[in-house]
Amino acid sequence: MNTPQFAGFDVVRPLGSGGMTRLLLALDAHHRHVVIRYLTQDFAKRWSYRRHFFDGAKVMQHLNHPHVSRLIKTGYVGSIPYMVLEYIDAKNLRDVLLAKDHILTDNTLSLMRQLATLLSYIHSAGYLHLDFKPENLLVRADGVIFVIDFDLALPIQRPWWRRRLRELPGTPAYVAPETLTTHCVDVRSDIYSLGVIFYEMLTFHKPFENDKLELARVAQLNPHTPPTPLRQHNPHIAPALESLVLKCLAKRPEDRYPSMSLVIRDMEKIL
Repeated sequence: MNTPQFAGFDVVRPLGSGGMTRLLLALDAHHRHVVIRYLTQDFAKRWSYRRHFFDGAKVMQHLNHPHVSRLIKTGYVGSIPYMVLEYIDAKNLRDVLLAKDHILTDNTLSLMRQLATLLSYIHSAGYLHLDFKPENLLVRADGVIFVIDFDLALPIQRPWWRRRLRELPGTPAYVAPETLTTHCVDVRSDIYSLGVIFYEMLTFHKPFENDKLELARVAQLNPHTPPTPLRQHNPHIAPALESLVLKCLAKRPEDRYPSMSLVIRDMEKIL
């Protein structure tokens, strides 16, 4: 039986999907594992999605960080855009959270530090991520974390730069309230997303939950509805750590941490 191929790589098996993309585990000419990520046909037809896809590849290449998935090549197979990435033997953070995996429960604070450091690096390199969520984070068995998706990333042009986007970026549960209502983004947008991830890592809940998704969104947007206190879910969380996470999640951007350097400063005091 002939081995199926994609862009000259031998396909081993599908790895899953990420909304508008599909992932394949493949082998290169030297029989090393790689990951092929490509746009599905419906999204590949739209110029804006193709642009985001290749812009994200350029950001990954520019960052050149050991904990950012390494880009190997990009191209087209027919009309389908694809990128080839290094293979990381790891689980995404969403699966780790759902399983309450010991990788997380044994290394929660270490993973939190790594996430803060990675997001700080992305900002210092001149980018907003705008899609910081568990599905875009990989956790290796040794507790090392990687960022894998930069399709929505945008350059930071000035320190206090804000931009109004035509389309809502990211997944709503991880999007700051002001971005949901005005489509405006800055570094505090990513800090809010980080706060949601921290909240989940410490409690296995989201800050705003309801059996009806629309009611959870109403609570997320209502300036008078604070997140459920973390210690209500997990009484073992230190009060100072709870305060840090809640400051990341402040409804008003001016009440949130203005930079990742200050998040890390406060983390160093308590972790």
